[in-house]
Amino acid sequence: MSLEKINFEEVYLIIGAILTILILLFWFFKKIILNIRILKKFIIFFVVLLLVFAFLNTIFTFYLWSKNPISKNLLPPKTPLFYFLRYSFVHHFFKPIVNIFFAFLFFKGMIKLNQKYENTFFYEEEPYLAFLGILITSWPNCLIYLSLVLFLGVFSHLAILCCHSIINKTKRGSLRNAQTAEQAGVLSEAKKSEVVCASSKIHAGDFETFSKASPFRLSFRLSLVYFWLPCALLLIILNDIISKWHLIESFKI
Repeated sequence: MSLEKINFEEVYLIIGAILTILILLFWFFKKIILNIRILKKFIIFFVVLLLVFAFLNTIFTFYLWSKNPISKNLLPPKTPLFYFLRYSFVHHFFKPIVNIFFAFLFFKGMIKLNQKYENTFFYEEEPYLAFLGILITSWPNCLIYLSLVLFLGVFSHLAILCCHSIINKTKRGSLRNAQTAEQAGVLSEAKKSEVVCASSKIHAGDFETFSKASPFRLSFRLSLVYFWLPCALLLIILNDIISKWHLIESFKI
């Protein structure tokens, strides 16, 4: 393969897709999330990979320019080395640095938010999964990635709220029917005990859900932990389509 045909961004995405699939398979079969120590190693791996590919792009650019009779005039000794270094930083290093910096800021923001609300929002591993997902999807596709994860989180939360409400209404309806039957004198003593237990469970459930010190702490909330890696894989698969969106193009570096 000639150097002109090497696309390190595609290679990076392929590596990201393969490792994401392996992590998801491990999660599926072992029924556990990778621990933080391993997630940190994956994060370091992708940070290093981004910088290595930036260096390789710089080296190959220098090589290709030196072989072209026109572009070689832009290299030393005819042109100061600073010009090439500035070009390399803008075209090869700036985007990875923005990606890493943005992922780190989002990671720190998640940790701070979780600490402020007493670990209500995220599991301990989630900031690391988000960090990894942002690195994998890369800038600016990571903006769509985060929007998708947050949308799915809100949607699933509302769906669970609706289901919880329907279940409670059903239980209350059954309780009212039972109490009506009890007043009519058609319930046995055993059935009366069941009615009392059901009533106490409903009221206890209501108190558990809505009487917490923090209004955000809902025991039936579906965590975002289920979305970070699958959404990253989806964004990689749809990369060619998403990269052509006008909104994404406006954020490209």
